[in-house]
Amino acid sequence: MPRPSSPDRSVPVPPGAAGRGGVRERVSAASRQLRRVKRIDRAAVALITLGGVGVIASVVGMLVFIAGEAVPLFREARVTDAGAVSVAAAVASGKAPAALRTLGIDEHLTHVYTVEPDGRLAFWRYADGTLVRTSAFPGLDGATVTSSSRTGWGDVVAAGTSDGRVALAQVRFQPRYAGTTIAGVDVVVRAHGVVPIDEARRPVRDVSYREGDGRATVAAIVDEAAVCVWWRDETGRAASATVGAEAGECFTKVRVGRPTEIAAGTASGRVYGWTIGPDGPRLTSVSPVGDRSVTALAWALGDHTLLVGDAAGRVSGWFDARPSEDAAEVVKVEGHRFTPHQAAITAISPSSRDKSFVTAAADGSLVLHHTTSQRTLVVLPTQGGPLQTAAIAPKADAIVVARGDGRLARFDLVNPHPEVTMGTLFGRTWYEGYPQPAFVWQSTGASDEFEPKLSLVPLVFGTFKATFYALLFAVPLAVLAALYTSQFVHPDLRAWLKPTVEIMAALPSVVVGFVAGLWLAGVVERHLVQVVLFMPLALASGTAGIVLWRRVVPSALRGRVRPGGELPLIVLMILLGLGLAWAIGPLVEQAVFGGDARLWLSDRGSSYAQRNSLVVGLATGFAVIPIVFTIADDAFASVPPSLTAASLALGASRWQTALRVVVPTASPGVFSAVMVGFGRAIGETMIVLMATGNTPLMDWSVFNGMRTLSANIAVEIPEAPVGGTLYRVLFLSAALLFVLTFVANTVAEVIRQRPRDRNNAL
Repeated sequence: MPRPSSPDRSVPVPPGAAGRGGVRERVSAASRQLRRVKRIDRAAVALITLGGVGVIASVVGMLVFIAGEAVPLFREARVTDAGAVSVAAAVASGKAPAALRTLGIDEHLTHVYTVEPDGRLAFWRYADGTLVRTSAFPGLDGATVTSSSRTGWGDVVAAGTSDGRVALAQVRFQPRYAGTTIAGVDVVVRAHGVVPIDEARRPVRDVSYREGDGRATVAAIVDEAAVCVWWRDETGRAASATVGAEAGECFTKVRVGRPTEIAAGTASGRVYGWTIGPDGPRLTSVSPVGDRSVTALAWALGDHTLLVGDAAGRVSGWFDARPSEDAAEVVKVEGHRFTPHQAAITAISPSSRDKSFVTAAADGSLVLHHTTSQRTLVVLPTQGGPLQTAAIAPKADAIVVARGDGRLARFDLVNPHPEVTMGTLFGRTWYEGYPQPAFVWQSTGASDEFEPKLSLVPLVFGTFKATFYALLFAVPLAVLAALYTSQFVHPDLRAWLKPTVEIMAALPSVVVGFVAGLWLAGVVERHLVQVVLFMPLALASGTAGIVLWRRVVPSALRGRVRPGGELPLIVLMILLGLGLAWAIGPLVEQAVFGGDARLWLSDRGSSYAQRNSLVVGLATGFAVIPIVFTIADDAFASVPPSLTAASLALGASRWQTALRVVVPTASPGVFSAVMVGFGRAIGETMIVLMATGNTPLMDWSVFNGMRTLSANIAVEIPEAPVGGTLYRVLFLSAALLFVLTFVANTVAEVIRQRPRDRNNAL
């Protein structure tokens, strides 16, 4: 029997209804998905744009910051007139204004003191010229003051008297604190002794005093043709002597530098120099500084440079130096000449903080100079009368000038970087003790009196030197290796070789520098001849491996080996070259260099430093090879296959095709690879820092070290106080380094685009 059919329970659907509903749902879903994709795209675009703008803004911001820290180096000194106050009339007790003899100021700018002819020390409030106190100069015993001077370091005042004695007193300023703020400054005057400088008890016309290293010296002019000298040595033994000049000479000024150095100027424009030894003062120099009378003398900070001013307004700086590096004796040389005045120099006051000094003239002009840079920092307008003396505050933030009318002119000074000019940074500068102007970098010394030497030329030279030797080692290896892997190696083998070379770039440079400094430098030092021999032998043995593969290995065997199979033979031959270099190296050293190559170099004036350019070239070249190799390999591989195929079809060999078709076509890319490697090498820090002696020499010798810009920043930054000159010079170095790498990379990228555009057109 037929089975009963099940009832049809489906709901009737109008024709076309199901199709319309499905389409609407699919369209709606597609619309939602499209809107979601668009939102994602917009978010991605915004994120990518934000990232790109952020990168550009970061680079620009870094540049702006670096420039902002470096630009203040070149700002001019700023002087603000703080007004003049009358002080002499109060001391003169109603008489005519007394001439101010010596001028001093404390570091907190609270007090100014003067030495008055009536034998008193007068202290004035710096802010308004109010008389604070007067103190009798100790040890005068009724005599009057006929001359006086002050040491810039220690505030010891020497007062020459009318009876041939020199009284010494130290002025000290002791701040009082209320919590952490200064509530006031107390003035203390301490007697420092009295020196009977002249047995004939003649008035002292000019006097100078200096102490240090357990010594003390007083020099005084009591007669036109004689300088009386008193000194005390380290043992406490005191002695005196009188020194003179040639017939017809008249002494005008005298100053003691270091306690053993004395200089005296004459009316004929000469400066005599004496050195105090075990047998007393010994004449060491007679320097003709001009044709007019010497009217002012002072020793710049450090007591190496003697500053001389004359009646014609000329100002010059003299120091001891050897005429040549081989000379045994030193002589006085005029190392600096400064902007002259239009009238006689009346005073020279050096700063106790740096090599700056101020000169005052009889016509009221006042000029602030810097010794080393020969820079005229500030020229102040004429004061309307002769200037007697001047003083720079201990912190070099103020200048006080004594005018002939008994008034004190005060100037606030902002002069943070007086030693920096384009000349001192990039030109030859004549430093104290050097036989001639030179490029020198030496930022710090043993004392505050040190003269900073901040020439960037040795650092730029060292940067290019290290880069040159690194590229000399890396470029041939990397380019030839890239040519070999791209043109002669099977693609499967190339897929292994290229990542292997590129992974070298992942090795931290500090590790490379560590290995180079502690291991490689010692190996090169012990086996110098072997290392030098290995370089040409490696090239010769590697080439021999290729020749053996082509000439000795049967063609049938070579045909069964895919391209690149000769690589093990080449490596084996290079290792044999290494062994040969190590075997014959001692024999060559004995036969050619007398058994010691380093001693042979030293005898010929070329020293050998353990951490030298050879070590740096090998280590930095190792770090540069991956970059040059990768870019060069891409350049060779981008040469259109049609060009190589056409060359091979015309009968050229693989090597002929590579050298005459591939290399010329890819040459812009190869140049780009070299330039990128140049940028990588020029900015290298850790390898150069650890593998060289960091000595800023200007010598192309491969056996000497150098100091690069990047290594210098790493070395000097711990010693650079924020905002100081060294700090800003390091930022200038960073800006210079950025410019060098930016230019190198930009040139490389511009040239790299040329083969791409040309190849795309083929």
